[in-house]
Amino acid sequence: MTRRVVSRSIRAVLLSVPLAVLAWPAAAQEEAATQTGALEEIMVTAQRREQGIQTVPVAVTAIDPATIERRQVTDSKQIVFNVPNLTGNSNVGQSSANSFFMRGIGTTENLATADTSVGLYLDDVYIARQGANNFNLADVERIEVLRGPQGTLYGRNTNGGAIKIVTKKPTADSELAVRGSYGNYDRWDLRLSGNTALTDTLFARVNFLTQQGDGYIRNTTLGKDVNDLDYVGGRIALRQLASDAVEINLALDYSEDKTNGNYSSDIAGVLRPSTGNVRRVVSGLDAYGDAVTWGGALHVDWKMNDALSFRSITGYRDTDQDLNIDLSDQPVVLYELLQLQDSSQLSQEFQLNGTLSDSLSFVAGAYYFDESSDVIISDRVRATPVAAQNQWNKDLSVDVESYALFGQLEYAIGPVTLIGAGRYTWETRKLDITQTSTIPGPLYNYTTADLLALGAAGQPIDPDRDFSKFTPKLGVNWQMTDDLFSYLSYTKGFRSGGWTGRSLRSDQYINFDPENVESWEAGLKATLLDGRIRWNTSIFTMDYTDLFNTLTVAGVYTVATADAKIDGAETEFTLRATPWLDLFANLGYLDTKYEGNRPVNLASELQRAPQLQVKAGFSIDHPLAGGSLLVNGDVFYTDKYLVTPADLSVTAPLLPSGVDTTGDFTLVNASVGYRWNEDRYEVIASCTNCFDENYFEGGTYIGSYAAVWTGAPRFYKVSFGVKF
Repeated sequence: MTRRVVSRSIRAVLLSVPLAVLAWPAAAQEEAATQTGALEEIMVTAQRREQGIQTVPVAVTAIDPATIERRQVTDSKQIVFNVPNLTGNSNVGQSSANSFFMRGIGTTENLATADTSVGLYLDDVYIARQGANNFNLADVERIEVLRGPQGTLYGRNTNGGAIKIVTKKPTADSELAVRGSYGNYDRWDLRLSGNTALTDTLFARVNFLTQQGDGYIRNTTLGKDVNDLDYVGGRIALRQLASDAVEINLALDYSEDKTNGNYSSDIAGVLRPSTGNVRRVVSGLDAYGDAVTWGGALHVDWKMNDALSFRSITGYRDTDQDLNIDLSDQPVVLYELLQLQDSSQLSQEFQLNGTLSDSLSFVAGAYYFDESSDVIISDRVRATPVAAQNQWNKDLSVDVESYALFGQLEYAIGPVTLIGAGRYTWETRKLDITQTSTIPGPLYNYTTADLLALGAAGQPIDPDRDFSKFTPKLGVNWQMTDDLFSYLSYTKGFRSGGWTGRSLRSDQYINFDPENVESWEAGLKATLLDGRIRWNTSIFTMDYTDLFNTLTVAGVYTVATADAKIDGAETEFTLRATPWLDLFANLGYLDTKYEGNRPVNLASELQRAPQLQVKAGFSIDHPLAGGSLLVNGDVFYTDKYLVTPADLSVTAPLLPSGVDTTGDFTLVNASVGYRWNEDRYEVIASCTNCFDENYFEGGTYIGSYAAVWTGAPRFYKVSFGVKF
């Protein structure tokens, strides 16, 4: 069968199964429902207002605190193993930096010269840089993952989708909790959290977390284990009920993540025999990584009357990322990268939600974003271990200013609702750069003014760029029954243009245009057996123009753009089998390809877009001896996928085939524990990647080496918790 036939077959099955279950005789459903309770209702803010997940016309996954604990989702990277058609990896192996790809769309570049295409939000504040975006999930209310372009309500740089982390708000309750764990690799963590009322209307919440431990990568040249764990972070939140109509929330956070070495393993076997283990390296560099991020968010909510509400969201973030890594994994380092990036951003958003009549509702808003980034990069390269080292030192800055107006109207006609939405964005981006090199001449030593002069000679260089774009959305929802909801939507989105920030030669330094997408999506959301089953399914097709990728050709960083077509399907299923047993499964399917005149240096398929991903598992919370027995288990499977957009037969012909593909892999997680004395005490034993699957999740492919970044090994630990 062809991939197109498989794609159509999967879509047909995913849409027909919930309808078949709905056709189950009502008497049988009622009899089964009386034996157990319904699943808890999940509320989300995917459309900028609170709604039940089963009536939101968006493919959204919501992960609540109980699920976060059961599935051992300790940081934002772990989200990728719980959402269909979402992949992610630690950017250049650094534990603080994530590169998210959703429905085959994303970027591994973390420089400010290129933006992401999966938006990450912390308490509705957009996080622009990937240098320090692996947030710890120690005190989180829920996670929402919105798949597909979110170009109207969320704006630019959300072509793939949006990931929203919502932290817990302070309450009037007094609370103090201590949690800790100890496991293999001598790793331990300690978490403190507390909540209190300062006055009748002012509440405070604080949390602190530290994680320490040894590394799991062995460096045989340095004779030690590397990539130690060293993390510390905290958050303070205040909530003021200023009146019956006004609520103010202020949150401040800080974290620092230090890694003693971010090491990749050369699996090519060209320059030296492979170690045969991606967790064993021979690099002669004593590498390091340090990422510090801090910021805050101020929310002001005003319920103006029964029909109107207003919200102001002010956000500020500052991120410092310093790293020194070996991209070659050789005893005598062939490619050493030193990077220091300091980014600060300020954002302001105003939202107005209202109901104009029983049939007509709306959301409207304005958005402002300002970001400044200063970067120092040093590329230190030698052709062979005995050759002299050449060095390129780059000092660049990028300033971004963006404005947007957006709105969405919903008009209900009986069980059918029509949706019309749009966003208009204006943006300016400015670049300033100076490069010096050990190689003489204007190709390797230049300034922004030199690039402008080259532009006059035929190179498309523009350090001062302006963009504007209108991104609409049209949709129709149908509440078919009380338990069955369907939707159809058409959406546009765009990702901002930029520059090839890592190019080492002036004549290869170019600017690239914005990336655009048009998406059609149909969805079906079913609540069955009196709320015991939640089954949500979507199918989609997306057309991209000027989809851009950063890659290396003959050791030179460049950008390749092409048109692309992505078809896919997703389904998520949860069953409350008994009052103490939940079963769940999700599946994601993708069919991706480039269209038209594809550059010869691009692979025929998109990177980080596995054809099939599946996750299934169970959760037990069974009463036992005055407490609860907690047992959880899940299995995650993914097809093989490319980890580079390049066609290595063109860009690195000396490398053997297959080094750019992960191979399929399976990860098993499990935990067993006991909670007692009204949930005040708990002890849990757990493992992730329990069978120690050996796999990699990213790589650098230059010339004669293929240096890949390993996935996490088996971790096991014993955890305890006490609430006072």
